[in-house]
Amino acid sequence: MVQSLDEHAIEVVNYPKGTTLFRQGEPGNAAFLVNGGSIGIYREVEDKRVPLATLRKGELFGEMAVIDGSPRMASAITLEDSTLTMISVELMSEKMKKTDPFIKALITMLLGNLRSVHDSYTPKSRSLLDSVSTLSRQCDALTKFLTDSEDIDLDVDVAVKVGELNEIVAELQGIADDNRDKERRGDALPPADPPT
Repeated sequence: MVQSLDEHAIEVVNYPKGTTLFRQGEPGNAAFLVNGGSIGIYREVEDKRVPLATLRKGELFGEMAVIDGSPRMASAITLEDSTLTMISVELMSEKMKKTDPFIKALITMLLGNLRSVHDSYTPKSRSLLDSVSTLSRQCDALTKFLTDSEDIDLDVDVAVKVGELNEIVAELQGIADDNRDKERRGDALPPADPPT
């Protein structure tokens, strides 16, 4: 259901769980404000989906590609049924044209800095589940290292420890899942495998 608020400039849109709002590398045609639900932000790195952030009510996303015309830095997927305010590229361009030149230059500089930070950014955990997810990704990185390594002696020793670590991470995952409702803060990281 789409409710037009300003001649295609701003729309309020309901999206079902598992909807891909945009993909990394695509041009930006709109920015979004979360009215309800939650959105997972992911980067594609070496054919793997890396979770970056979970966005909730009141958070804006997708604005960088709309403002500076660069391709999307990440993909956005609804983690649950969500209601979003969609702000068109035309409206954002119109607002930027009316902005003081100093403020416009400052925004452009800040966007460039933010883009370079995202290239090396590792999200900080806000919950037990976030921490366990980070450990799981590190186990995956170690496994990939073993696959690419040519040092057979090292491979055997590390493989045993990585196997043990994977078992511990699986146990921690169960504990984190069982205690999700007791966490004081919401997860910062979306699940590695978003809903479809």
